[in-house]
Amino acid sequence: MHDSTHPQRPVADDYGAQYFETLYGALPAQTVVDRLRDRMLRDTIRRYVQSGRLLEIGCGFGYFLRGLDQGFQRFGTDISAHAVAAAQRALPDVRLAVADIQDGIPFRGPFDVIVAVNVMEHLAEPKTAIRAIADFMRPGGLFVAHLPTISSPLADWIYARTYASDVTHVFRPSGAEFNRVVEAAGFTTLQDRYFPFWPVALWRRLRPHPAYLGVFRRR
Repeated sequence: MHDSTHPQRPVADDYGAQYFETLYGALPAQTVVDRLRDRMLRDTIRRYVQSGRLLEIGCGFGYFLRGLDQGFQRFGTDISAHAVAAAQRALPDVRLAVADIQDGIPFRGPFDVIVAVNVMEHLAEPKTAIRAIADFMRPGGLFVAHLPTISSPLADWIYARTYASDVTHVFRPSGAEFNRVVEAAGFTTLQDRYFPFWPVALWRRLRPHPAYLGVFRRR
């Protein structure tokens, strides 16, 4: 059985310009897969919530927030000052802050939606982060998380040859384990999907790939 946690906590210095250049290149741009993922996440959110206060944890360069300019008051945090500065230039009307979710949320709550796209795997203290998310969300609010998981032998094999190369990935749960952590903080699971996401029932049974989407309602 794999160990889902790693004792070392990544720090802000791990997420400088070089880290993002490795992910996105010298001229930052999303891949086609990332754009399709973000579109799916936005569509998923709008099935449940059409307006309100939305916070993205780990907003990076603000790609996800750019597509939600209708109906939502947008907020974002990231541990990287480099990423927040770039996002703020692109999104002057969005409230952004440099912050580590494991140390709390630097904005006034509550929020109607909180999103974490490929963030949770970087957290040495995921339970602390999810409790903070729960504390800053209104009852009935929506938490949406996308992250790599290790939920089958094939997913484990793929993870070891892809995601594992990022040394800041210190939380490596299965999808079921992640759900339990979120539910223990006061959420109900509404959806859980494994890449390639459709048909949902098939991939939930096979769980062939690390990519995982969980949608949760605050109790």
